[in-house]
Amino acid sequence: MEPSLAPDKDCAGKIGGDAVVDDCGYCSGGTTTMTFNAYLGCDSTCQGTQFDCESTCGGPAKNDCNGECGGAAFIDYFCEVIDSTGLINLDSRDLTCLEADETGNCKPNTDSCLFIDCSTDTMYVNTVINCQGELPFCDEASATCLFFQDYLGDGVCDYLDTNCIEFDFDSNGEINDCNLIDCKGVHFSEDYCNELFGSGCTTGDEPWLGDGYCDEGDNEFLPLNFNCEEWNFDEGDCSSNLRLKI
Repeated sequence: MEPSLAPDKDCAGKIGGDAVVDDCGYCSGGTTTMTFNAYLGCDSTCQGTQFDCESTCGGPAKNDCNGECGGAAFIDYFCEVIDSTGLINLDSRDLTCLEADETGNCKPNTDSCLFIDCSTDTMYVNTVINCQGELPFCDEASATCLFFQDYLGDGVCDYLDTNCIEFDFDSNGEINDCNLIDCKGVHFSEDYCNELFGSGCTTGDEPWLGDGYCDEGDNEFLPLNFNCEEWNFDEGDCSSNLRLKI
């Protein structure tokens, strides 16, 4: 006689049961039942991945950088105050979690006079620091400074100086000088590519797109990533992802 074997246990531990692990990694009957909508994916088993921090299905509430649900704290640049002068030390600039837009916040487009005594160095009046946290260049002989604000919408993608969200990515509201965006949100322009490399990044005789190399942000001078659907996965250069998409 052949021995009678006990049926295997299902994922719920029931012998002979038919519960299986669904696509969300939860033990269920095998079919994920939608109770919210297909886009957000909220359902009776995928709990914890589609609920916000207030336990609302598909809700917008998020933890801030202090871990407080719906809190107002945010990540930004902060500089220490120099006690002897009352100015803030730009060399101490660091990303940190701020509770409010307090003194010491030294994000790009911040007034230069927070770091320089403008009653003495009047040429810095109405100037701001750039995206790199650098003060503008000033000529002491003529007592004049360049104005990073004048770079906005001037037809040139000032990649290092004003190409950040605080300067609306080198835009004056009408003209966007850094008018192209890669897969990771890096703004750039064909003119800037030509300036750096002598050819365009997306157009021209030797573009990065379709050149046989998968560009994923590893260029030391301009870390552009074209490995996404918007750029046709680098025109097929990132072929493994293209095959997965197909």
